[in-house]
Amino acid sequence: MLSKEIISREFNRDVWCLFGLPVDNIDMEGIIVELEKRRQYPENTVLSTINVNWVVQSFHDPEFRKAIVNSDLVTLDGRPLLWLAKCLHFPMEDVVPGSSLMQKLHQNNKLNDPFSLFLFGGQEGAGQLAQDRINRVPGGLHAVGFLNPGFGSVEEMSDNKIIETINNKAPDILLVALGALKGTRWIEKNRNRLNAKVVSHLGATINFFAGTVRRAPKLLCTVGLEWVWRIFQEPKLFSRYFNDGLFLLLFLLRHIMLWYQAITRRGIFNQDYAKMKVAQLEKDDEILLFFKGHLNVSKTSSLRKIFCEAVCSRKRIVLDFSKTISADGAFMGQLLLLMKWQHRNACGLVLRNIPAELEKIFNFFSVFHSLSVMKNDGNS
Repeated sequence: MLSKEIISREFNRDVWCLFGLPVDNIDMEGIIVELEKRRQYPENTVLSTINVNWVVQSFHDPEFRKAIVNSDLVTLDGRPLLWLAKCLHFPMEDVVPGSSLMQKLHQNNKLNDPFSLFLFGGQEGAGQLAQDRINRVPGGLHAVGFLNPGFGSVEEMSDNKIIETINNKAPDILLVALGALKGTRWIEKNRNRLNAKVVSHLGATINFFAGTVRRAPKLLCTVGLEWVWRIFQEPKLFSRYFNDGLFLLLFLLRHIMLWYQAITRRGIFNQDYAKMKVAQLEKDDEILLFFKGHLNVSKTSSLRKIFCEAVCSRKRIVLDFSKTISADGAFMGQLLLLMKWQHRNACGLVLRNIPAELEKIFNFFSVFHSLSVMKNDGNS
């Protein structure tokens, strides 16, 4: 059974909901400090860095969405998502792309103990090249091994010999590059079998280290045009970027009035409503939480402790919203964590008496989409 300390740590994340996915409010320096701490923890950490393609794929693939919600840290890897988060008045100041994070770690000469790194996937021969180039320059990363599993299924790539090859190196960071869908499924399937402290699918990062694919100039990344560079390098990506952009545009247009209200903080997103109040009723087999007013969550909010205690009870949790007026992205972020832990504990989660205006907000944040994914096995 997972300890209360782990669950408490989860609900103390400064996490927000964007398109039904949890996103941590953390910058590059903060994530490095967090990874330093987490390599000392007995359990491993799954880090996801989401871009527009990940958001779009999460609407098409339930298992992919579930894997992101189940991640322990989630950062924004792309300016368009950052701009949308800022429109919603989320506090994120910058993106934390996975490739930039690895580069930053590699260039960090101040670490007393460099992160050991295992490279899993990438183009044929890229793992060897990346390992050689990483270890050629002393820094905050030391590559201890690489493995290209080929083009097999997730099941074939989960063979005991493959897991043992990785575990024998006991890396601080396992960098996976199998394609977003296959890679996240592989991580979700095997995370409890791996002894790596941090596991993350970081796409082209192995190829960047190997030098087989060049990174975009800093200026293009800053203005959100890295995708232009990627298309120039890999023309086959054009259709993906076009389809992803079109999907996102149509999604935004369907909710254009709600986006206007969210940006201007008018209508159902008015911040002047009565502050949140929570009443609790505990029964033998369930805990009922009754909400009132505008649901928002600060870093010191008592709701974090309430959700943590409720999850630790390992009972069904019922949330009653009959007297709720509105909710913000921080509350929705905590709700995603509650979904995650109730699903992980095989306990139920019920949302009831949702007023029509609040239901619009739930749909706007795509929370129902994530809830349906997390309860598809009957646990919620």
